[in-house]
Amino acid sequence: MSGRDYSATYFLLCGIALLAMFSTSLILPLIPIYAKQIGATGVVIGFSVAAYWISRIVMEIPSGFVSQRFGYYRSMAVGLGLNVVGTALSAYAVNPIQFVLARALMGIGAPLFFAVATTFVLNLFDAERRGGAMGIFQGIEFAGTIVGSTFSGYVVSVFDFRLSFLFSAGLILIALILVVVPPHIRSESVRMTASSSLSLSAMREVFWNRRLLIVSSATFAEFIMSTGILMTVFPLYASEGLGFSLTSIGLLMGSRSVGFVVAMFSMGAISDRVGRKPVLLFGVGATAVLIAVLNFVSSFVGLVAAFFLLGITTGAIWIVCPVLAAEAVEPHQRGAAIGTYRTFFDLGSILGPIVMSAVMEGYGIAPCFYLASALLFANLVPVLRLDEKR
Repeated sequence: MSGRDYSATYFLLCGIALLAMFSTSLILPLIPIYAKQIGATGVVIGFSVAAYWISRIVMEIPSGFVSQRFGYYRSMAVGLGLNVVGTALSAYAVNPIQFVLARALMGIGAPLFFAVATTFVLNLFDAERRGGAMGIFQGIEFAGTIVGSTFSGYVVSVFDFRLSFLFSAGLILIALILVVVPPHIRSESVRMTASSSLSLSAMREVFWNRRLLIVSSATFAEFIMSTGILMTVFPLYASEGLGFSLTSIGLLMGSRSVGFVVAMFSMGAISDRVGRKPVLLFGVGATAVLIAVLNFVSSFVGLVAAFFLLGITTGAIWIVCPVLAAEAVEPHQRGAAIGTYRTFFDLGSILGPIVMSAVMEGYGIAPCFYLASALLFANLVPVLRLDEKR
């Protein structure tokens, strides 16, 4: 698909998503340090991080109902507005409770933009072009996360925490202006939501959709692995068990990012040609094998290769699953389907670090690899029975 096949609305939303993800990631890695500076200790530091995710989980599914009832444009604008307010309030928090509440407000706003924007992109394209468009859109979001996290320490060191929060809020405000002022998103939103609204009975039908549950389960298993192993226990194992430097560990994570970029520009388009199911089977099966193989690889070069391949295989899952979730239901139910799918990956993101840390502490690193691999292999059977609906 060439650049001419994408509308100005799509390019605009990609730019907004990049700016929003970059600005929110600019502070995210250093949240625990800031919480401690304003008096948080122990579990309260954990709540300063978890408040965002808890409120986000609560809002994921309702965001689909809200967007269908009030329109994509209004939902995205409100979501970004809540993030502007929550980020600015974080700058002026004088105690941990105020900071936790500000973070929770940001968590409420996040699905109203990110989940709704995902549904909006899916509705912009027909089935023959949807996979490629989603691949690029998610890749751009991912790039914003990587760049924002990379520069977080530098920005805080230059501006201090409070000014950094205000800088982040200003960037999100620019994203909000780009949603509100140009007519593109507003006019497309009216067209998309004019046909039908989403009832509560239709939402119940979405929750029990067999195809959606299969996709959500595969997503849950992948995020248990990604956040629990690759982002939590493996860095500790690489440092303490393999003796790698922090720079080497960073390069390993970077090699996975490169693999994801490869997936971004290929897997979505491939799924448009050969189908979503073969791509998902490849992603789940290959990831299950690779994560088990990690237990037997100790050289830096070998791990770089493994992490690069994991970037491709996990990227295949990330890119094709929201498309499958949207195509599993009727067009007016896509918002609720995306909200359900995102709830499962939020749950995996929360439970993964907790479960894998406990397993590593009690039994060592090897069972972590095997447990994550088993969860992924268990999803191969239902994915094999998945019938696509496009």
